[in-house]
Amino acid sequence: MELAQMEEVGFLKYDGEDATKGVIDAASAGSALIGLDEAIRFFNERQSSEFARLDYQIPVKIGEGSWVAVVLGGVGLVTTAFALGYAKKAGEKLAENDIGEKTSGEILKKSMSAIQSLIRLIKHTKQNKDWDTKNIQWKNGNELIGIPNSRGEHVFIPFEHFKWISEAPRKILVRVTEVVSTKRILSIGVKEDGGFDEVQITPDEKLFFSGTDIEPDEEDFLFPELEHGQRVKLEGKLTRGNESSNSVGFEYQGHILNCIPDEGSIVQYKPALFLKCVVEGTITRLTRKRNVAERRPTIIVKRVTPLENDEQHNLF
Repeated sequence: MELAQMEEVGFLKYDGEDATKGVIDAASAGSALIGLDEAIRFFNERQSSEFARLDYQIPVKIGEGSWVAVVLGGVGLVTTAFALGYAKKAGEKLAENDIGEKTSGEILKKSMSAIQSLIRLIKHTKQNKDWDTKNIQWKNGNELIGIPNSRGEHVFIPFEHFKWISEAPRKILVRVTEVVSTKRILSIGVKEDGGFDEVQITPDEKLFFSGTDIEPDEEDFLFPELEHGQRVKLEGKLTRGNESSNSVGFEYQGHILNCIPDEGSIVQYKPALFLKCVVEGTITRLTRKRNVAERRPTIIVKRVTPLENDEQHNLF
């Protein structure tokens, strides 16, 4: 498989006395790169649920000066050969879905831009979740949503990004922000016409990204008996549906697991929402990290069988 020309699509950068001459300690560098990888993978999955099942790499290069990790994407590399690690068959299947013929650079740039939107929202509201959605404003034909802070001031971000952000874990940016210190500032940049659009996180803002008030079970390895690649038949209840990410929630033994259809749209599961049902499928634990099992399993669903009947509300 030939690799296309690569270009810079965005970066993660640390500036300050503790990042001079492009040098930081190994623990901080490792945390930053893992955190960047996790965040990009999360937003890649929001663009297409196929990314949850594929094993791929996100190429970066480390720059000089300040400590910089530059994200690279292909100029002419469509999703049939995304990044460096797709199997050809998996790539072809991905291209048949909602990503279409976008280049890897376009996909990665969109995910980096969504990370910026999340940072702007958290900085503006000083909250990493539970934002005020009752007093919102709209712009550009409802393409931009304005979220208010405690003073009634609004920050506008793409509505598409906000839908993705609303599904993100509270701790999604903890690894990259924990490297911020009194002598080290974080910048996230996305390439735009004529340069890079940057957003910063200062030491005073670090606490907003700390992931406090998270659910206790998010720290635990949930259901270790559900191993990656295992075929399962589980009884529980479908709790919600999200067409933008083509996923549904599955309440199982007091926890909500993410479910992605093996084929087709989640609309096929609408008759089973809020009902006891049996979900059959395959467990995946590689949704964000490439070589480390996720704490919370995801189910690639083959079949949903309702165990009761009831009137359903339209969540879509």
